[in-house]
Amino acid sequence: MRRLWCGVIFVATASFASGWPAGEPAAGEAIVTDADGMAHKLTAVKFGTGTKRLAWLADPQGSSEDAKKGPLALEFREPHSTTLVKGVVTLVPVGKIESLVFDHAKQEVTLSVKGLQQHLVGILGYQRVNVLGITGTSDGKSVSFVGGTSGKSAVKTMTFGGAQAPSKAKLISTWNVQIAQPKANDPVIVVHNLKVLTAHSGGVEKLADAIPVRKGEPISFDGKLKRFEVVAHDQITDVVAAEVEVGGAERTIVIPHILDPAGKPGTVVGLLGEVDAGWKLFPLHTIKVITPSKRKIE
Repeated sequence: MRRLWCGVIFVATASFASGWPAGEPAAGEAIVTDADGMAHKLTAVKFGTGTKRLAWLADPQGSSEDAKKGPLALEFREPHSTTLVKGVVTLVPVGKIESLVFDHAKQEVTLSVKGLQQHLVGILGYQRVNVLGITGTSDGKSVSFVGGTSGKSAVKTMTFGGAQAPSKAKLISTWNVQIAQPKANDPVIVVHNLKVLTAHSGGVEKLADAIPVRKGEPISFDGKLKRFEVVAHDQITDVVAAEVEVGGAERTIVIPHILDPAGKPGTVVGLLGEVDAGWKLFPLHTIKVITPSKRKIE
């Protein structure tokens, strides 16, 4: 019996020495393990670096900051998200994140989303890519951590309490989006309900079913669109040329970067498609070909 109690005391002492807080984090809390293996339990957690507002979901009449400005989401770059500075991003609502594990030896981060069996794996080593800053209170003091950065301030893990599984999207349409990533053989990403995301003054973002063109009617992402292929991108003006097949007709279109509908200027951010973890944002210059999911990309 003495040996058994000695074992229990040893385990408890070892756990205390490692700094691991007792219990799992509750909603609004997080446990962060630093580079030395010391665990810190944070309450009243707030998210910062590495996140953006999903402004197209904002409701100016909402009762909370998230409602008025749009919920926060982590901007996550996966290995096949192109090597461009402004590449394909997965937007994961922070309220859906269970944990992040940072492996600086492998230069990768593993993201666990509530309700999804398959984890998302991202890259590290690039400035402001796959980083997540949080603040909170620990032992009565205000503390902050930034996961994804290297050095003495590096973080090994972040675990969040109260994560909620993403709600399933109402499937209206499904698309194959082939992105320009030659090193990965131009992979195809399947998304649902593809929309056009535009940005306007005051942090306003809007979704549209059709993309504007310099001449002619906007191109709708509906059952009539059979193929959308980007053929040129002017890096100075950010204007994109594409070949489209609508119904049985093919034509070339020019997509302006700057919009000015009815005196309300804005910019085309890219195409936004729904995925299990949240949304995929495709800047136009990252796209190679888009087809309906039932039509194979050739």
